[in-house]
Parts: sequence; structure tokens; C-alpha cells
Amino acid sequence: MTLHSQSHNRRPYVAALILILLTLSGCGYLGYYTRQAHYRQTFDTMPSLSALNKLAPEDSLVVTGSITRLQPRQEPLMLVAVSSKYRQNEKVAVVQLQRSAADEYMAFLPRGEYELHIFADLDQNGDFEWNELVGRASASLDPALSKGGIVVTGPTITVDFDQPGKVDFRLSETVRPSSYVYASLSDEFFDPKYGSLGLYNQSELISHNQGFLFGLEDYDEDKTTVVFVHGIAGTPRDWKFFVEGLDRSRFQPFFFYYPTGLPLDKMGALLAQLIQTLDKSAKNGNRKIVLAAHSMGGLVALSAIDHLAVDGLPASLKMYCSFSTPYAGDENARMGSETAPVVVPVWRDIAADSTFLRDLMKRPFPGTLPYYLYFSYLDETKFKLGESSDGSVILRSQLADPMQAAATKVIGFNATHIGILNSEPARASFLRLLDSASPPRRAGQNGNEGH
Repeated sequence: MTLHSQSHNRRPYVAALILILLTLSGCGYLGYYTRQAHYRQTFDTMPSLSALNKLAPEDSLVVTGSITRLQPRQEPLMLVAVSSKYRQNEKVAVVQLQRSAADEYMAFLPRGEYELHIFADLDQNGDFEWNELVGRASASLDPALSKGGIVVTGPTITVDFDQPGKVDFRLSETVRPSSYVYASLSDEFFDPKYGSLGLYNQSELISHNQGFLFGLEDYDEDKTTVVFVHGIAGTPRDWKFFVEGLDRSRFQPFFFYYPTGLPLDKMGALLAQLIQTLDKSAKNGNRKIVLAAHSMGGLVALSAIDHLAVDGLPASLKMYCSFSTPYAGDENARMGSETAPVVVPVWRDIAADSTFLRDLMKRPFPGTLPYYLYFSYLDETKFKLGESSDGSVILRSQLADPMQAAATKVIGFNATHIGILNSEPARASFLRLLDSASPPRRAGQNGNEGH
């Protein structure tokens, strides 16, 4: 058979696959396909790092570093990363720093050389302006210098509010509310529409979030931190039912809010970095962290555990629980990654028998970390074809042999793939595990004593 005839015979199949994708994801994939074509044309016509960041965000890096304040002032701060690779003073990233975490900065950028500028709203007029420069440093972003192929340690930037400088490029950015704390998961910030954005327009979700780790209250080192990781096309709101059951006097929910369309090992490396930051932030030595992940988020969490294990797991990481995770991958994702005209990067990782999954399953799970494997098995579809599943993930994938063998306990529920996160029995089981990982303090015991 000639190449031409092979291509001709594949067309109906490819067209059918695209139709399935559009049916399952609304206009998400069609929008992704259209945007990728636009970004490719834009980059080919007028190259820029901003266009590259949108065209291939899977190749970009996260630069993170510290800020040293010469004066104890609290004006809003903004980071602007500038490159002159393709044109003079191109503003590649503009990031308002979170108010409660403003002693650190973070930006998502393609590899290259950058000038990092810190601006402050010195005149308090609600805008960051070109003559409000309070700090500057140079940074080189290279995957060879990164952790896990994504996180690069940037320079410490000294901020001097009393001696502001100027830049020779135009700047006028409005100050907007920016914090890692939100009062409720019902906040518009966690709206499900951003889950689709994170899958099909990853750089836009990063721009929307201006960060990756969020909580419902200020960080409290005397509470056990529960880090929740959502699944593909999800947001932290998926965990609302579980969070409502937490004893908030003892447990503090935090959420890894990430673009699910990006490569999973890179997201795992980023999550590992954030867990290390939480671990190092505790001054009393009693920090306790529990990691809970749903669906594909379990692959991100497992990747993070692997990255952390390289240098030895943090003593603060007390437990890992995964819910309905496709540890053996997904056959539909494999078909999509092989045949779709434009492939969402994550499809390659969650595809059955992907390189990412083979490598992940080969690595031994740390024997010192308690691990609970929750699976779901209710399939409500009328016409059931193929293997048993929870309506989304087959049981064989949820119960992959290496993960069953590593689990402290395997726990099943008669729930659908999404329904397990709204299951009272599943939540009650999880809350009992939290109690075992962080028993209540004895009467008269203060927050600085060990357990």
C-alpha cells in the first residue's frame, strides 16, 4: 500500500476522532487547534518570545527567586521579564506578586536571557509605571540548569523603595488584587471554565492565576497542610465537598492549581518545589503535609514524590492519597496522541504505555511514605463496552500492579470517576486517615510541641 493510500484510508478515522474530541470537550479542542495555527503563523511571521510562550508552553521554564527589601514597606509589587532576543525590550511576562508571598517571585518563560525588573506602586495611584523601578537583576534560563526540566533558581533581587529608577520602555499596568488566599472555593477564581482553559490554553491560565499554590486562609505552620491536586480540565473547586468536611482548626487546605495540558513530569517537578518550600517555611519543626490527588492529578503527585525522593523525602510529608488515578494510562489518549492533527502535550503522557508512565512505574515508591489508593467502579453509561470502569477510567488502570503493591491500603467505592469526590463514604474514609496522620493535640499541649 502506498503512503498516499494509507493517508487516504486514515482520514475517516482521524475525522471521527476529532469529532469525538469536540463532542467530549465542547469547543475546547477546536479552539486549541485554531490558536496553535495562529501562534505558529505569528511566530513565523514576526518571531517573539511572547508568541513562543503561547505556541509551545510545554518547553517554557519557571524561574523563581527571592526578594530582599531594604525598607519594610508593603506597596504592591510587579515583576516584568524583558528580553531583546527578537526585538528590543520585549515584555515577555508581567506578573503581579502575591501580597502575602511578596518576598518571592515566579515567572513562566521560554529559555533565554532576561532582565528581571521589579516595580512598585510608589505613588499609590493604582498603576505600575516606568519610573517606579525598585529592583533589577539578570537571569539565564536554561533547561540544563533546571530542576526537573522546569524550575530554575533565579537571582535574589534587592528592592529599594527610597531610590526608584526608570526604564527605557513603555509601561503602565493596573494594580489588581493579588493573593494566594481566597475566602471560598466558590470564588469565581476557581470557576470550572478555568479547567478547560488550563487544558487547552495553558499560558492563559498561568496569566490568570499568577501563581500555582492557593489556600483558603493565611498559612499556619501549626496546622497540618493538606495539598489537594485536581485532575485533567479540573480546578480546586472539584475538592469542595472534601474541604467542607475538614476540621479547619487542625487542617489547612491548599491547592495546586496548574495548567493540566502541560507535560506531567514538569508539573510534578513544580509541585515538588512548592512542597519543599512549605517544608522549609516551618520554624517550629512540626510541619505536617498530606498530599491528596484526583484522577490525572495522581500522576502529577506521584511524579512530585519521585522528584522529592531524589534528595530524600521531606520529613514533613506524612501521607499520600490518590483517588481514581489512571496509573496505567488511557487508551483514548494514546489514540489521540498518535492521530490528532495537533496534540495537547499532556495526551502523550497519559497515553497508555507512554514513556512517562513506563518510567514512573519503574521507580520504587518510597517505603516510608504511607500511601492509600482509592478507586471507583460505578459506570452509569447505558451501553458498556470493553473493560470495567468508573465511567472514565478502567479499573485495570486505576489498579496498576506496581501501585497496588506499593499501597498501604487499597480502598474501593461504588462511585463514578467524578462522583468519588462527592461521596460521603469516601470523604469519611479520607478524614479518618487524616486523623491518623495528625492526631488531635492533647489538652494543654501548645502548637510548638511535638507529637
